Amino acid sequence: MRINWVGVRNFLIIAAIAGLVFVSQEGFGATAGSLGLIIQVLFVAALIVFGYNYFRQNELAWLVLKPWQRYVIIACGIGIAFLLIGGFPLLGDRLTPLGVIALIAVLVLVIIWVVRESRRFR
Repeated sequence: MRINWVGVRNFLIIAAIAGLVFVSQEGFGATAGSLGLIIQVLFVAALIVFGYNYFRQNELAWLVLKPWQRYVIIACGIGIAFLLIGGFPLLGDRLTPLGVIALIAVLVLVIIWVVRESRRFR
């Protein structure tokens, strides 16, 4: 009888993840919360770095935008960063987490619309 070592490995990985979740619910709540905040801050920092690099690579495209379009993009970017950092705790009594994600998606769509609108020929 041959043993399928890939199956055994996959089972052990799934069992380890399930055990980790069970243990984290019992005693590592503060550690998991801290780790979540660290990941959140790193994600927001990565978004800021991405925006800065995008600006540096497309300075001429930024300068071609009308001033109102620049202001809308900057305001939406600040709104996205605010919702990522403080939106869930501040809006938790009014919106579900899916509602906050929907607000972030709307702001992203506004940015995409402004960029597409700026590239239209009239």
